[in-house]
Amino acid sequence: MTNRGRFSRNGHCWQPTELVSTLLSVNAREVVRHWISSRPFLDANNEPTLLPMASSDETGFNALVGLVNSDLAPTVIFNELLRKGIVEQHENGCLLLRRSAYVPEVPRQGDTAPCTEEQAEAGRALRRRSNDFR
Repeated sequence: MTNRGRFSRNGHCWQPTELVSTLLSVNAREVVRHWISSRPFLDANNEPTLLPMASSDETGFNALVGLVNSDLAPTVIFNELLRKGIVEQHENGCLLLRRSAYVPEVPRQGDTAPCTEEQAEAGRALRRRSNDFR
């Protein structure tokens, strides 16, 4: 269940940045991709939510990793994301996907995603979220 090809109320959906595509392993990239496109991991504004690290909750980081691939060790993925600066860990243990890890999805020429010029222009103007820790 993803938002791929659908736009939220504020006119955008997400794709991983080139930074993510370059720095991360295939498994870590898939975790980020799922985090930014799956409804249970997005807030009311269609932004990736803070995820509790150590939680049996269906919307925690361990559950996210398990949905991507049940053979993956959440700790290994967490360490890679943290080491490469893709996530930040808050004092309360929640993980924040840094804004530098995702950008608004703008369809390439020939794609059929329902993106208007106006929506694409609005997506380019997005800035760092106010809830990023640094």
